[in-house]
Amino acid sequence: MSAKSYASSAWLRGLGGELMRLEEGTEVVANYGSVEAECEALVDGVGVIARNWPDHLRVRGEDRMAYLNGKVTCEIDGLGFGEGVYGFVLDAKGHIQADTTIRVLEDAIWLELPAGQGSRLLEHLNRFVVIDRVEIEPLEDLMPLTLVGPQARATLGAVLDPALIPDRPWQIRHLAIEREREREIPVSSDGRWGMPALTLWPQASDAEALVSRLLDAGRPSGARLVGYQALNRFRIEAGIPWFGWDFGEDNLPQETGEDEAVSYTKGCYLGQEVVARLHYRGQVSKLLCGLTIDADEVPGPGTALALDERQAGRVTSATRSPRMGSVVGIAMLQRRAAEVGTRLDVEGGGHARVVKSPLTA
Repeated sequence: MSAKSYASSAWLRGLGGELMRLEEGTEVVANYGSVEAECEALVDGVGVIARNWPDHLRVRGEDRMAYLNGKVTCEIDGLGFGEGVYGFVLDAKGHIQADTTIRVLEDAIWLELPAGQGSRLLEHLNRFVVIDRVEIEPLEDLMPLTLVGPQARATLGAVLDPALIPDRPWQIRHLAIEREREREIPVSSDGRWGMPALTLWPQASDAEALVSRLLDAGRPSGARLVGYQALNRFRIEAGIPWFGWDFGEDNLPQETGEDEAVSYTKGCYLGQEVVARLHYRGQVSKLLCGLTIDADEVPGPGTALALDERQAGRVTSATRSPRMGSVVGIAMLQRRAAEVGTRLDVEGGGHARVVKSPLTA
């Protein structure tokens, strides 16, 4: 599902941004002219992000809740209509196949997945359907519009009833947009952004007009469109790891530090034995950590880090942060090098220091 029909280059160019192509093939808006100004909007005002890159699956059928609960690390049994949760999909050996945000709607469950992972996860989840009454299919005609920043709620409150805006992480509601009371769209409150974040889920055909309305409503708060480059810098500063960048199919859940994604009290799920054994009887040998980096150049993904002249890990993401006055990053480090304050040598020159995330705290 990497070539998303609803996220055409023409639509994105119509927003006035410079395009770039992600590694898995999806075209996204890199920036709208100024990465610095877009970062400022995320920190001080509100950024409007047309997120055309995630993949989405829809799970329907009478057994959807029980079936899916046996395939993810988070607890979804008992979630009510309009609730959600963040978790991982694993293989039988406990390795992460993808991270996912799960949202429960009245007649279906939505899975939001990393870019380019939809087809692979669809095959993975369908592999275990035997007599279960479930149907899993791509959900393609969506264009999620996410408002991020301290003024996100005020901006959204100008186009719909502020009292109805979701206020719990992952909560989702169908709400009417002002002047279009006959039409409702899903609106969710989202976690893992490092700032307040709210997402509208319009059909692709309605997204362009809605973007204009959100920008008009947020003009007093400094609203502006935000592209992928500013968002990537912002999430690195906040210490938020991304699948495919900072962790992937070789990693176990505990190596990511994303504790909220795993329930240790739920029933059986694929890969649980390995995860539980690590939790109760052992520990992982490597961990994701935040870094501040003193180097002339921003180290690229895969740059080696050494402690006592022995390799201790690799940089997974890094960016130059004018806000922090330094290069900052995320790295997968051996446990011996993961203590806050540890000084590491950077391949190619320079040094890094392990810090607690979020890096901006």
